[in-house]
Amino acid sequence: MADIPRSDQWAHLDETVRRVLSTECRDLPPDASSADALARVDAAVEILEGHRAAAASAPGVDDVEAACAALRSAAAAQVEAERVADALAADRIQFLETSLEFHDRHGTQPCPVCAASTLDDEWVVRARAALTAEKDAAGALRVARSAAHRARQALTALVRRVQAPPAEDAALPGVGEARTAHQVFTAPAVDDDVARAEQVSAALPRLRQAYATLGQAAEVELGAVRQAQTWLRTQG
Repeated sequence: MADIPRSDQWAHLDETVRRVLSTECRDLPPDASSADALARVDAAVEILEGHRAAAASAPGVDDVEAACAALRSAAAAQVEAERVADALAADRIQFLETSLEFHDRHGTQPCPVCAASTLDDEWVVRARAALTAEKDAAGALRVARSAAHRARQALTALVRRVQAPPAEDAALPGVGEARTAHQVFTAPAVDDDVARAEQVSAALPRLRQAYATLGQAAEVELGAVRQAQTWLRTQG
């Protein structure tokens, strides 16, 4: 293996490349080889690519707003469906079905519950209409809850696709802000769906700004590090 290139051999290189070599090679032992230096630079490339990938994972404004709007709408529909089909809906359905079965078996009879009304043909019409309405409301509630669940999952998946910056900061400007923005954006969900949508929507601008800064810094640094990488490979 060739000896590690000395700093006096870097004079013809760009200033940014010389900085990279100086940073990555500064604590290598005197008997280090060019392969040792290249390994350091290769590792730096990998870290920087991780930062660039994280920055690129920031979701678009339209995607987030569409997911938040879908969750808000689904949550509102669920609230309305729950208002119509209250907690007693299932019991009322069962009661009406049982009452209609009683009438089918025994015909017109005094109401066995209140004894003040008669389970006659007119009652059957009203009871069947009430049963249909109760079943429709219960079905609408199931649909609304399913839609809210899907909207909640879609927003959660969108948030989880955002990558955190790598643990190694690579001396990039703005990496601290990017980490904080990621923590805020991916904070544990609140129980209320509308509040969750507002939480994500409000955190998005900070995330996008921080990730844009991080991505630009990583791209610039990658250019310099890759030049250093290319040069070192010629020294082996």
